[in-house]
Formats: sequence, structure tokens, C-alpha cells
Amino acid sequence: MDHTPAQELADKVAACILRSGRTKTSVADAAGIPHTTFNRKIKGHTEFTFAELLRIAAVLNVAPSTFTPYAFAVAS
Repeated sequence: MDHTPAQELADKVAACILRSGRTKTSVADAAGIPHTTFNRKIKGHTEFTFAELLRIAAVLNVAPSTFTPYAFAVAS
């Protein structure tokens, strides 16, 4: 099964949460995203909004570009 853009993004967010040592619940709370909404998005069922990604990046203390899909990566 191919990875959808929503799933790719969700995987990146989940990986950052795992590296941070925080729980998904604590990140959702700190980012102001309801738990049920966050769970749908982290499973790739629906997409994160740009504003949500900015808040999540701030909570996790990472650059928002951390969540940039591979298709948008700049070749070096």
C-alpha cells in the first residue's frame, strides 16, 4: 500500500513525538488539538493543518520544516 501525503506527514510527526519523549496526549494538549482529532490525524486518516503543524513544531521545539514531505526536499 502506498503512503499517502497525510500518512507521510503523520509518520514524521509521530517520529518527532517519539524522539521528544513526550506522549501524543501531552503534545495534543499543548498544541490545542482535541485528542480525537489528533488521533485521526496521527493515523493519517485526515490531514494536519498548517497552523496545527506550526503549533506542534513549537511544542516539540523543532523547525516546522521537519515535517516537510520528501517530495519538497531540496536536492543537494
